[in-house]
Amino acid sequence: MDKTKIIKTACVYTGIIFGAGFASGQEHLTFFLRYGHWGVAGIIAARMLIALCGWAVMDICVRRKIKDYREFMAAVFGRRLGTVLDIITGTFIFVIFSAMLAATGALGNEALGLPFSWGVIFAAVLCFAVLLFDLRGMVQINTIISPILVVGALTLGLYAIFGSTQPAFARQIVDNWPTSAMVYASYNLIPAVAVLAAMPNLVTTRKVAKYGGLLGGFFLGIIGMVLAFALLSNMRFVEGMQLPMLALAQNYGHLLVNFYIIILFLAIFTTAATNAFSLAQWLAARVRLSGMKLKIVIVVLGIVAAHVGFSNIVTHAYSFFGFLDCLLCSQ
Repeated sequence: MDKTKIIKTACVYTGIIFGAGFASGQEHLTFFLRYGHWGVAGIIAARMLIALCGWAVMDICVRRKIKDYREFMAAVFGRRLGTVLDIITGTFIFVIFSAMLAATGALGNEALGLPFSWGVIFAAVLCFAVLLFDLRGMVQINTIISPILVVGALTLGLYAIFGSTQPAFARQIVDNWPTSAMVYASYNLIPAVAVLAAMPNLVTTRKVAKYGGLLGGFFLGIIGMVLAFALLSNMRFVEGMQLPMLALAQNYGHLLVNFYIIILFLAIFTTAATNAFSLAQWLAARVRLSGMKLKIVIVVLGIVAAHVGFSNIVTHAYSFFGFLDCLLCSQ
């Protein structure tokens, strides 16, 4: 029983973080690869932080019998700071949800030539369908799709590494990569904590918490390293692109392009659905709206916010919330 729960927990954790920014390579370019080989060190550091923090969050929830995110924040940070962080978390979860909808719009536009809004609305409708099944729907989607994402991302990444004629470490830039690693891990942990704290029926023992967190972090670390090497080996093709890995796939034929379009969409969808679920849970405890009305409001507002644009959200909003979270947690 514990083995099944460990695998499901690791899949959910992977699905939370393996979103459009990760799978597209946009986060790698924004936070790490501008530092050359030092960016790879930043990726390793960030993945270790994510794995250990995921374990710690779930372990605290098991030991203290915490059943939701609000209880977790109050227990760890106290009532005052916990309230501030709680508001920041709810806002950022909405930002991520909107970013995933925007990523679908960008994917449909860049890969298929469809209007941006069509992709946004399509993703929003699918997320609404998952919301109708609450926690069961969210866990099931991640359990099915996360293994596909791991295999798909590794396939394109390894293909690009071995198919490139440029050294992976051609760009040797030294800068403040530890800060990028901290900011990246911090903003990824904001929605992750909200989801992980709301799974008492899945994370029932400290063993599940430990190995679920570490296994999820391990999956993300391996994929992150492969994608980093692939992008570093092909920087001339991907700089300035909203979806760098898709741009990279276009150099290897239509079959690989179509394959990665599917992988990228699945990555976007799992993160969008997971954050939509988390946002619904967060808002349900704070506003007086019925479940169905609340879900409709979330989806409609997400569609509107998505039109800010995917790369704008990743570059500006993600960094802002990452720095803000680091600052407040250091108090």
